Amino acid sequence: FSCGVEMGNGFYLAQTEIDGKEDWYSATSEGGAEGEQVLYIPGGMILSAANIAAEFDGYADAAVGIVEYEEGMQHLIPQFYLFLKVLMEYEQGVDSPYFAWLNSLPRQWNTAVSMDTFCMSCLPPYIRGLCQTERDQCATFKEALQPFEYLSPDTKANDSLLAFAYNVVFTRSFPTDDGSGDTRIAPMADMLNHGYPDNASLMYDPQSMDAYVILKDNVEPGEPLTISYGQPTNPSRFLATYGFLNEAPATYCKILFTNPSQELIDVGYSPELMLFYTDGTVAQPVWDVLLYSRLEKRAELSHVAQAFYQAHMTGDEDTKNAIHAQYQRDTCNALLRHLNHIIIEIEDLKVKMYSIKDASNHPRLPLLTRHHDMVIETFKNVREYVTNMNN
Repeated sequence: FSCGVEMGNGFYLAQTEIDGKEDWYSATSEGGAEGEQVLYIPGGMILSAANIAAEFDGYADAAVGIVEYEEGMQHLIPQFYLFLKVLMEYEQGVDSPYFAWLNSLPRQWNTAVSMDTFCMSCLPPYIRGLCQTERDQCATFKEALQPFEYLSPDTKANDSLLAFAYNVVFTRSFPTDDGSGDTRIAPMADMLNHGYPDNASLMYDPQSMDAYVILKDNVEPGEPLTISYGQPTNPSRFLATYGFLNEAPATYCKILFTNPSQELIDVGYSPELMLFYTDGTVAQPVWDVLLYSRLEKRAELSHVAQAFYQAHMTGDEDTKNAIHAQYQRDTCNALLRHLNHIIIEIEDLKVKMYSIKDASNHPRLPLLTRHHDMVIETFKNVREYVTNMNN
């Protein structure tokens, strides 16, 4: 509070328990109305990737170059600057103006970079791939520290501290929506958990960078304040990056292609589009992608694949629906095979998880079990829906 943070409507932090572990959330003792401000953080407290890059003034170029050189990581340069800053402030200890904030943050995480080898082996392919990507990114960040002269050798060799800094950045930073292209951490506002739908927004003043938490809806006293972390229909992504289970109304269908064609991507091959809903219904892109993937690999049906693709790209729903009707049984059977495969695969993984004798040494297993149960329940609902379609 000595840094100028202002709280309104009785803003406070509260503790609860999830899977036997403490979890914190923010709320107000008085509640509030839509449009009210419940938290203010002065711009001087905000950790801004753009400002950090300017502060380093080229001194981090060698380190940043390693991240830039790694394929598929160029978009993570802002997070790397924040990673460097968190480590530098941590090294300062009590002399850092961020000491109280850093000291309040968790030391135990359920994220991908914190999972042990056994937990990783209990993941089905899609989420395992997401988790491995997170772990590879963290490894690259660690490697990129080596030419950076402003951190001690002890810090660079402290894997636990580096994982902590990575988790802080990737669970608490968000790109701004003001057109600046910046990525920022707003201490105190980072205590707002994810919600779908959310009831608050984090906003920045474009000149001062002051941050405000504004209510998007009326909230009751004690009701958790939440913001959106994005991707509400990809709980596997939330688990890998943030370490919690987002019980959304839909989830990615887990259909994976190693080298999808551009046409398949155009038709809708994307985790954000290819959804299974918890009530058993199936998003249209699932049907489109599954059908097109089967048409394009059969030379004798190339003309049908082309007609379907053109109909999709031009919005010709009549032609699309006619082709879907022609191949409905084949597409349904393919989807049922996929559903059965995933259900059996995850049930086998659950057997493996339950068979471990030292489960207490793997504290993330309860979270993974809940994830697996959610996927199985949704996939079984979809299987029933598709079976009824096919009869």
